[in-house]
Amino acid sequence: MSNTAEDLNYKTKNILLEHPADWYIQKDTFYTVSDSIEPIVEFYEQKGDTKRKDTPLDKIIQEPLKDVYTVPFFSEKFCDILLDEMKNLEAYFGFKTNNEEDTLRQIPEITFQDNCPEIFQSLMHTIYTIGNPIFLNIWNRYVNGGAIQIANYNLKDKKQGAWHHDASADISMVVPLNTGKYKGGGTEFLKRGTVEPLPTGHALIFPSFTHMHRGLAVESGDRYLLVFWLKCLQE
Repeated sequence: MSNTAEDLNYKTKNILLEHPADWYIQKDTFYTVSDSIEPIVEFYEQKGDTKRKDTPLDKIIQEPLKDVYTVPFFSEKFCDILLDEMKNLEAYFGFKTNNEEDTLRQIPEITFQDNCPEIFQSLMHTIYTIGNPIFLNIWNRYVNGGAIQIANYNLKDKKQGAWHHDASADISMVVPLNTGKYKGGGTEFLKRGTVEPLPTGHALIFPSFTHMHRGLAVESGDRYLLVFWLKCLQE
């Protein structure tokens, strides 16, 4: 039987991770989101009757492949602190694969909602306050729930992902936590192309079930990714 946070009485090592704050987010992105709220909300409330005005977010959201987006998201300081917490989580729970998935799609992971609900709630707060304006800017949609995990690609356990859709979500967001500490990696999208490893803290954002993709092989080291599988509000 697998351990749970309740079984082991897990306590967050760095209490700052239980209290979402501005420093979680890259500074320029934080202020750009704030400056974009008015036209984003105005367009959403008009339900498509008018053209959306240009926003400051338009300048920092990139589209390297068709309907695949990148944006600076978490600060490097936040990523470093989360990685340190991950080592503590790994000591308690270890990285485990999801046995409900087929073998090709299993990746060693630590899920936050199961093992550390306090950090899960904190991370979801950043999605609601910073992620949603970005999603609204791109698709005029916002999320109201989801799942979060840290995934680990390495030569011993899992060096490469298999082709798959994120069928249980509407929007996928993948954030590298330690770019430059491993070789290889990146994400390939079927019939779309490849996105090379992004800088630490930058988010890769795409529709979950329409974009078949896979993680490319790690050549050395451990590649840690913060993965969000997000559900949109059903209207």
